[in-house]
Amino acid sequence: MKFTNDTLALLDQVNSVYPGSVILRGTDTVTGVITHDQVSTDMLGTRLMVEVTDGTEPDFLATAELLTMLLTLNGYPQIYFQLKGEDINLTDQLMVMATHLYQPALRAIIYREQAAHGMLTEAVVQGMISGVQQTLTPETADNNSENALRLLTLLDLQVFLHSASQETNAIREKMGQQYPQAWTAAQKVFDAMKADDIKNPFSVHRAVVTAFKLFDEQMIVWGLPEIHADEFTTLTPVLSERQLRLPLAQVFDIKHLTMQDRHTDKEAYAGLLKTSGQNSFVLSVPDDDSAEFFKELYQTPVKEVLVKIGQPFAIR
Repeated sequence: MKFTNDTLALLDQVNSVYPGSVILRGTDTVTGVITHDQVSTDMLGTRLMVEVTDGTEPDFLATAELLTMLLTLNGYPQIYFQLKGEDINLTDQLMVMATHLYQPALRAIIYREQAAHGMLTEAVVQGMISGVQQTLTPETADNNSENALRLLTLLDLQVFLHSASQETNAIREKMGQQYPQAWTAAQKVFDAMKADDIKNPFSVHRAVVTAFKLFDEQMIVWGLPEIHADEFTTLTPVLSERQLRLPLAQVFDIKHLTMQDRHTDKEAYAGLLKTSGQNSFVLSVPDDDSAEFFKELYQTPVKEVLVKIGQPFAIR
């Protein structure tokens, strides 16, 4: 498969900042459908391989993946899964759902950049719609069991359509007819995320936190389980230089969680931002003298703690 010069130039840009090499591979299989799982990134020996598994719109898929890499390499917030519950299948499901909630905030920037390069063509729009309809079943009045998946999928579509230059009213009307509850809910989350303001690490962080909170609020309305991504998912903190100098106790609350640290199997404590309640790091506490540990922890400057535990952070 051949990629356009714009895509290859973006690959070169990623390789200029990635501490290794990234290669791009595609396929000639064409389905007419676009879904985000048609592109993946995996280690291939010492190299990172971005593979597009559908040839419908390979440059759209490849550039979306490469732009995601470029943003994270440049300090944009990422998510980390450092906790696990007793039910491993449930933990895995929470990870998938939290990832789907995190991605639209980054994609607000990615889709905007792709639109600026003329990549959100009519064919791409139609492929995305086909992907949504392949993923979701239409709503029925007596069954909302798939509404969580519908909300996650349609939130991404809201972000995508917002960046498309062509007329999308007919598509929006159709989505509203097929998925009336989920489309309305996705619109509410999208509006609160303020996609036009998502331009830097701090605004991405704010939009992700918003998506996490409003998703759970909607689950309560529908009588479906919340995912508590604000506590389960560690989101790269975006802090000012002043906050980094302050004692930890002035910026974070430490909460003892019911889940375990997935790396140590010990009881886990999360550092929750006072401003939002968002999990920003996870700690395992020493078995002995925990009172002294916490006393010292609360007095230590934020930056010193984050560096010591190896938790990445971004600066506002």
